[in-house]
Amino acid sequence: MDKKISLISILVAGMIGATPMSGVAADASNGDSLGVLPSEAHLRYQAREIMALVHWGLNPYTGQEWGFGNVPVSKMTAAKLDPAQWVRAMKAAEIKSIVLVAKHHDGFCLWPSKHNQDYSMAAVPAPNTGRDLVREMSEACRKEGLKFGVYLSPWDRHQATYATPAYVDYFFAQWNELLDNYGEISEIWLDGANGGTGWYGGVNGDKGERRSIPKDYYLLPRLLEILHEKHPLAIAFGGGGDWSSAWCGNERGVSPDTWWCPRKGGGGKMYWIPSEADFPLRGGWFFHGNEKPKSLARLVKIYFESVGRGAVMNIGIAPDTDGQVCADDVKRLAEFGEWVREFNAFDLAKDAKINERREGNKLTIELTLPEARELNCVDIREDIAQGQRVSSFIVEIPSGEGWRNIASGTTVGHRRLARFSAVKCPRVRVTLDGVAPPQVLPIALRRAREVQGNDVPAIDTYDKVGWKIVTETCLATRNARSAIDGNYGSLWHTHPLKPGPQPPPQGFTVDCGKELLMHGFDYVPRLDGCKHGMVDGYEFHVSQDGKTWTLASAGEFGNLDANPVKQRITFTNPVKARFFRFTATHSLGKNDHAALAEIDVW
Repeated sequence: MDKKISLISILVAGMIGATPMSGVAADASNGDSLGVLPSEAHLRYQAREIMALVHWGLNPYTGQEWGFGNVPVSKMTAAKLDPAQWVRAMKAAEIKSIVLVAKHHDGFCLWPSKHNQDYSMAAVPAPNTGRDLVREMSEACRKEGLKFGVYLSPWDRHQATYATPAYVDYFFAQWNELLDNYGEISEIWLDGANGGTGWYGGVNGDKGERRSIPKDYYLLPRLLEILHEKHPLAIAFGGGGDWSSAWCGNERGVSPDTWWCPRKGGGGKMYWIPSEADFPLRGGWFFHGNEKPKSLARLVKIYFESVGRGAVMNIGIAPDTDGQVCADDVKRLAEFGEWVREFNAFDLAKDAKINERREGNKLTIELTLPEARELNCVDIREDIAQGQRVSSFIVEIPSGEGWRNIASGTTVGHRRLARFSAVKCPRVRVTLDGVAPPQVLPIALRRAREVQGNDVPAIDTYDKVGWKIVTETCLATRNARSAIDGNYGSLWHTHPLKPGPQPPPQGFTVDCGKELLMHGFDYVPRLDGCKHGMVDGYEFHVSQDGKTWTLASAGEFGNLDANPVKQRITFTNPVKARFFRFTATHSLGKNDHAALAEIDVW
């Protein structure tokens, strides 16, 4: 196929309907699920179980999650940039495949794209000028025996042509660079973020502008055709059809307890679409120095809620400003890998006597051990090459003259880890009901090592003794004190019962009681599970006397809808000030009120 694909030729090829990006389709009904089988690509994908999504670029140097597209490439000063080190750190965590974010929403490319020489590795300062991180990553993955994939953001906040037909040509030209020049591609990522405010070549200066795109703008069905002509064993995250996986529905790594891989995709047709459960190892997807990696206990919990529910666990890895996976992350990844290897190393039922009984669509498997053994997990796997059939299961152990239920659940799929408090017993009985006669692989009994951890991040912010609210724009609420009370469970909001919601802009002014050297601030979104009113646009002013004000920072808090976590904003230059004024300029939902948990200054 010709590497350059024009917009006209794609349109002539025809459309097959809208393809959802990173969405969770409805579960299949019992009747619909039969006969839908995984491809060879899916079988290999699900067997890998743990993967990584790597974010690096200009954002670690600015503290942003979603770059605006106008950060100078001169900021990239990584002195120890080493993708091979990234791969080694991830391999230690039992990660089997890596997807590199080759271009995020800011438009910066981690390879010297011939279509983008000014905002790519071609333009960064020495000694990294011209380095091809896509090539270095793909070669390091092959050396270490890991699979390699790529993420190319459809949304591009840098390109002046975005939202015009010319950008689609650019988008496909870059995909062809990635699909043609870096060996086997095991997975691509189709992110759903698109069509919003950006720099877009600076037509409107640093204020940027908002652009929207029409339905089917990215021509994804044609992109998937190209992918599978060139890489027939590749999976498309968010592809919504053949050879696709789907977003689990959150960025906490928690796959739904019930997941039917046979599910409706683009055009309402049934496809095999497994769950991919993504989450960042730290607080955000890009590196922020104030954040710490999740505890081993948290990673183990996510393992049971992703791999243990038939999904692929996707860990977000964020190399630092030196171009390294930092020491804390390397240590945590190694600890997690050791736990995973230990957990899977030994099957307590390896020498058990097995008795199976079938009755219609019910299968009962009884495992009798040579002696009583302590266990806290039953590992069930369907033979998914024959489809997904199990709709519910029960795990029981002997109790008196009968049996006691110690675990139960719904779907199984590739793998189900039924976890419970440790018990010592000589027999285990597993009963599986299905939409057809269940076909399962040998059941394993395991003893998972218990771990504990504390995920509270290190505190480097100023204490708030003597702080007070000076003014509050939304007088009807009088609750701005909640934004500086040190309690992440309390809430500042502008949604009183009467006279009604107060839409942005809304804000408050704080007197810190003394002059502080402010490097930036931390924003904690509302953490009560409700996203309506969550502030995602802001202005932050500072003052020495509370009368003359200077804008220290303005912008947005990216990706809050999917990942509502604490975010750090770093000022371009530290400022000395006694007062600060926070203004919410936009919020999620109807933009009819504003809400947040806390503002910290550091």
